[in-house]
Amino acid sequence: MSDIKIKISSSEKDVLKFINDLFTVINNEHFIIEKNLVFISKKKYGEEEKYSTPYTLADLDYDSSDVLERVKELTVKDYSETLYDRDDDNPPLLFVFGKNINGKEIYIKLKVRDEKNKVICLSFHYAEYSMQHPYR
Repeated sequence: MSDIKIKISSSEKDVLKFINDLFTVINNEHFIIEKNLVFISKKKYGEEEKYSTPYTLADLDYDSSDVLERVKELTVKDYSETLYDRDDDNPPLLFVFGKNINGKEIYIKLKVRDEKNKVICLSFHYAEYSMQHPYR
């Protein structure tokens, strides 16, 4: 089975709405990082391992609070693309951002579940390929 990703280019207005929703959740007084910031990552092997979330977090000496601080810095200029989440249609969109940390671009893929006060982080790893940023 091939892993097909459906890419969508969100409007600047939609990206700003996502960022606003994201900040609303993470700035909520009931947001508890250990409970409400959820990491989902697939194990990668061989050459692909250096593009995995666990590898990147270890290499940067980051924990979940460091990731949250970088997420809080996201702007529309960091936006790269939107993906359709085939595994979870609630909500179906994943927003992808690229952020420069220590001279390397980090690929950040997020989803917000505001009704559950959760931020789902599906990726926080070194970018394997050059990322495009339509609003820079």
